[in-house]
Amino acid sequence: MAEHDPEKTVADLREHLTRHDKRIAFLCGAGTSCAAGSRNGGGEWLPLIPAVPGLTTKCKEKASAANAKFAEAWDLLETHCRDDGQDHFVESILSRLRMMKRAMGRDGQLVGLSRDEVGELEQCIRQSIVETVNPDLGTDPEVFPHRAFARWVSKATRKFPVEIFTLNYDMLFEHALEEERIAVFDGFVGSSRPYFHAETLTQSGFMPGMMWTRLWKMHGSVNWSRATVRGSQRIVRGPVSEKGELIFPSFEKYDESRQQPYSAFTSRLRTFLEEDDALLVVLGYSFSDEHVNEVIYGALEASTRTHVYALQFDAIDGACALLKRAGQCRNLVVASPNCGAIGGVVGPWSKDAEMLAAQGVVDAGADGARSLRLGDFARFCTFLESMSER
Repeated sequence: MAEHDPEKTVADLREHLTRHDKRIAFLCGAGTSCAAGSRNGGGEWLPLIPAVPGLTTKCKEKASAANAKFAEAWDLLETHCRDDGQDHFVESILSRLRMMKRAMGRDGQLVGLSRDEVGELEQCIRQSIVETVNPDLGTDPEVFPHRAFARWVSKATRKFPVEIFTLNYDMLFEHALEEERIAVFDGFVGSSRPYFHAETLTQSGFMPGMMWTRLWKMHGSVNWSRATVRGSQRIVRGPVSEKGELIFPSFEKYDESRQQPYSAFTSRLRTFLEEDDALLVVLGYSFSDEHVNEVIYGALEASTRTHVYALQFDAIDGACALLKRAGQCRNLVVASPNCGAIGGVVGPWSKDAEMLAAQGVVDAGADGARSLRLGDFARFCTFLESMSER
C-alpha cells in the first residue's frame, strides 16, 4: 500500500496558504465550534459549544421535559431516520418536523402529534439550539482558537479577501474577528437595522474590497430574525433571537426563494470554487450535507485548478465515502489522523517521515506510526500562527 509523507502534506498546505495571490476560503463545521473550551481537573475536554451529537442530546432533553408526547415523537422520528439511512441528529429531526407540518391537515396527526404540537416541538428545538450555542463570550479569550485564526487573517497580505463559509449558528467567528479589529462583510447592509441583501453576493461591485474578510453563515445564525418593513418581510441582523427563527437545518433551505440566505451562500460557494486556482480548506465538517457536497464535488470535477483540503478530526477507514471520492478526484486532498488521500491515492502516513516539532500537527505513536492532526481546529490555528511568526 502506498504511504504518504505527513510533513510534505503540511508543507504543501503551508505553501498554498502563504501565497499572496491565492484565492483562499475555509468551510467550517461544528468541529470548529467545539474546539473552543477548556479541560477540567481530570483532563476531560469541556467544549464551550457541543458538537452535533451533544447539541442533539440537549435539544431532546429539553423537548422531553416540555411534553412527554414530544419524547415519544422524538423516538419515532429517530427510528424513521434510521430506517431511511439518515443520521438521527437534530438537523434531520427538524427537517422531518417541517416536512410533516407542511403535509398535515389541520386535524391530522403524525408521530402522535397534532399539527400545532408539531409546531410547538419545532419551536422548542430552535429555542434549545439558541440557548446551547450562545454562551457568554466574555470569558478568557485564549479559550477561543478562533482568535488565533483571526490573528492570522489580520497579518496576511493578500490580493483577494479571505472567505469563511460556516455551517454553525454561533457567533465565535464574529467575536474573534471583531476582537482582532478585522473588517467583516456578511451579506447584510445598513446601519440601524442591517438587512440581508442577496445581490451583494452575486455582483462583485456591491461587496467591499480585499481588506474586508467575508463571512457567510450558510445555516443561519442566532442573531438573525425576520422583520416586516412596509408590508414586506426582511431578514435582519441584530440582538440574539430567542426564537431561533433563522436557523436553517431543514429541507426549506433548499426550496425557498433564492433571496433566502442559504441559497445565496450556496451559490457564493459555487462561484468561489469556479474561480481560477481557488483553494478551499475544510475544517470540522464531516461531509454530511449532500447539497454542500454536490457543490464541492462538482467544482472539483469541473476544474483541475480548484483544490480542496478536507482536514478531518477523526480517523477514517477505507470504506469512507469521502476517501472514495478522493480516489476519483486528484485535486481533493483528505488528511485524517490515520491516513490521507493525495493525488487520488489513499494510504497511511509514512513512519519514516522526519518529525518537525515546530509544526505541532504531526504526532508519533509508540509504534512509530505518524498521526496528522491538522483536522483539530485548535492545532490548525496554532499552525497558522506559527506561519505568521516565521
